[in-house]
Amino acid sequence: MSSNQTQSQKDALGKLYSFVLDQMKAGVDNATISQKLVATGIGNSDASQLVEKIHYEAMKKARAEQFDGSIVVPAVLGGGLAAAVGGSIWALIVIATGYEIGIVAWGIGILAGLGVVLFSKGQRGLPLQLIAVFTGALGVVIGKYGTFFYFFRKAIEGKFGAEAAANVGFFSEKAVDSFSQNIASMLSPFDLLWVALAVMTAWKIPGGLGIKLR
Repeated sequence: MSSNQTQSQKDALGKLYSFVLDQMKAGVDNATISQKLVATGIGNSDASQLVEKIHYEAMKKARAEQFDGSIVVPAVLGGGLAAAVGGSIWALIVIATGYEIGIVAWGIGILAGLGVVLFSKGQRGLPLQLIAVFTGALGVVIGKYGTFFYFFRKAIEGKFGAEAAANVGFFSEKAVDSFSQNIASMLSPFDLLWVALAVMTAWKIPGGLGIKLR
């Protein structure tokens, strides 16, 4: 058998797997799925065996991913840690280069999603998706605030001197208030695009298989 034939078989099996999985996600029972496969020219026995095999693997994966409430705290810690690291890196890049590389914001969403999955030991589901979205957005805010604070202190230093700038703490009321008043003007349309991608990616990564256990 040639490599092209082997690849064609793999592609065909991949399409069948995706079809059966989509049918299961839609709530179609195994017998009906088998009948649909038979209608495409697959033998009764082969169709039943294929559906049963995919069903077994899907249920096994769905059970492994099933959300457990005890994992919320580790998931928040994982997503929060990843967001803090990603946001800090973004701020440092902007400070060092003077350019705000928006794609890094997307990376923050990826890190948040992966952090949630890693600390939740592979569990997935809606609660973990919400945690990933929240921590991903938090990471973007951290990056924005870190950048803002650096230039905010630089402005104070230039106007009032180094001593005055040194007295402005990272979470000082003056810095936080100024940031909250100016954050809207700091978000360009491109920023919003990257933030949207970050949130969408953070949402997708901890998403479950989408099949109800039965």
